[in-house]
Amino acid sequence: TTAGQGAQLTFRVPDESDTANTIKLVLTFPQDRPLTDVSTQPMPGWTATVTDAPLPKPVNVGGATITKAPHTVTWTALPGTKVAPSEYQNFFLATDALPAAGEMVLPVAQYYSDGTVVNWTEPTVAGKAEPEHPAPVFTVTAASATEASASPTPSAMTQASGTNTPVATTTTDNTARVLGGIALLVAVVAGGLVLLRRR
Repeated sequence: TTAGQGAQLTFRVPDESDTANTIKLVLTFPQDRPLTDVSTQPMPGWTATVTDAPLPKPVNVGGATITKAPHTVTWTALPGTKVAPSEYQNFFLATDALPAAGEMVLPVAQYYSDGTVVNWTEPTVAGKAEPEHPAPVFTVTAASATEASASPTPSAMTQASGTNTPVATTTTDNTARVLGGIALLVAVVAGGLVLLRRR
């Protein structure tokens, strides 16, 4: 995932309750390293709302000064739609150019039909046990001189699995490994890489 390139994000959300259904998901974007544009993919039975908010302080992005940016995306199930126990659902969105190199932490709140809210916001710290509800996170790498000057071109999609620092090995096992918690898959539109964030 490279600074200055667009990305497609997939949040794979399992229902971990024994009795309640998942009916809403709220994703929060960082405001210190904002994304300037976010698009959602239509999903039958769900509405998606992107909400902008003023930034704490202006940020320079690509030579332009940005004073507000997307702050949250809310997916809400329409009547009759749900993610039931032992099921999962993928939630999709696309971004414009990713910000400067560094970690992108994307906290998620998962709402259940019984009123329970599970906040996937806990940081993962190297050398310590993984928290119960880790926040989805991926690493944006710095663009090389070649990448910075090249125009984006579609490419075949490969896959890599890992935690905060992805390991560049291929895998074909997506679903079975991620059902223990929210997983974040990041497909760089120009670079052709998918990052699988799993517990």
